[in-house]
Amino acid sequence: MQDVKPKWLQTGLVLVCERCFKERIPQEDPEIAQRIGNFHLRNWLKERLKADGRWGPIRAISTSCMDVCARGRVTVCIEPHEGEASVVVVDPLEERESLYERIIERLQPEHPSTVLRQAQDDNDNAKMTKLG
Repeated sequence: MQDVKPKWLQTGLVLVCERCFKERIPQEDPEIAQRIGNFHLRNWLKERLKADGRWGPIRAISTSCMDVCARGRVTVCIEPHEGEASVVVVDPLEERESLYERIIERLQPEHPSTVLRQAQDDNDNAKMTKLG
């Protein structure tokens, strides 16, 4: 056995129920399944995290049933490294942006470039204080 330290260990995981997409919604709500079509929430989250430079420290993974079911919705668990997990059921199309915002808020409040920019600003302010 070998211990490893993946990037997401410092921030957290997002678990997206696979069963909601593959079984429950198509069986229980075919009209919703038709509206959703080929869209897959976990894939969308992954692409969005990559586009924003957040993939790696934050990971979205598929999971089996979490036994939290709501018709026409997908169960998502936001599991931070520190603090309490939160579980939500979302409309995968209509609420994906608000879900993404919640994920970022819970797992990585500030984007790495924002933290770097803030550190540079603090450094510049310190220099100005010494000069002044």
